Amino acid sequence: MRDSSCCTVLVLLLCLSAPGNSQGPQVLGKIVSSSAASLGGVAAPSGGTVLSGDTLSTSADGTALVRFTAASQVELSENTSVSFSGTPAHVRLKIAQGTVGAMQSDPDSLLIETSQCTLQPAKSGNASYSVSVLPGTSAKVIALNGTVLAAESDSGHAFIISEGETSPCPNAAAFAPRVSPPSSSPGPREEVKPAPSVPAGQASPSPEAPKHSNTALWLLLLGGGAAAGIGAAVAAGGHGGGGGGPASPSAP
Repeated sequence: MRDSSCCTVLVLLLCLSAPGNSQGPQVLGKIVSSSAASLGGVAAPSGGTVLSGDTLSTSADGTALVRFTAASQVELSENTSVSFSGTPAHVRLKIAQGTVGAMQSDPDSLLIETSQCTLQPAKSGNASYSVSVLPGTSAKVIALNGTVLAAESDSGHAFIISEGETSPCPNAAAFAPRVSPPSSSPGPREEVKPAPSVPAGQASPSPEAPKHSNTALWLLLLGGGAAAGIGAAVAAGGHGGGGGGPASPSAP
């Protein structure tokens, strides 16, 4: 009985210690090179491993290159802090701050997260991109080679960042309604009516000259005639010498 009990306990211990039953953190990648970098608060050695749950940070002038597979790796710039989770086949890297450059050929091998977005290549094939996160601002994504698929965590909106383009994430402009520009074609022209024509041979009427009063004209004429009559009467009286009365002025 004692021998059988010992065998049973030994089998259980072997089963629990088997690699397939290990519940510890999984190895996700390897630190290829590092400078002024720390892993979990301890200086990160070149050649060290990155486990699920680890936090890797760089200080001023620091860098770190982590390789996950032969075609999947990331490089941390200075003043950058990231955390790792997921599985070796699907690594999730979350940026707390700083800049990370990623290169991968399989979109599912690596997913980069910020507090507001997730980023990965839009399709299979070699792709490289850079993600920068500054405190209090949205992420800035640069598609260096290939296209990047960006998805907003809150809204679920997804959009493509084409090769050579830089885009914030979230990007409200990517989902803003498009407004058609105003038409540049001229509106209906107001019909201009031609001025009434003047019949041939007839001169255009000139401005009307001021009219003189007929009464004034007759007075002028009568005044001239009366003066002539008076002059004639004076002349006749001087030459006649008679005592007759003055002659009546003759009509003009």
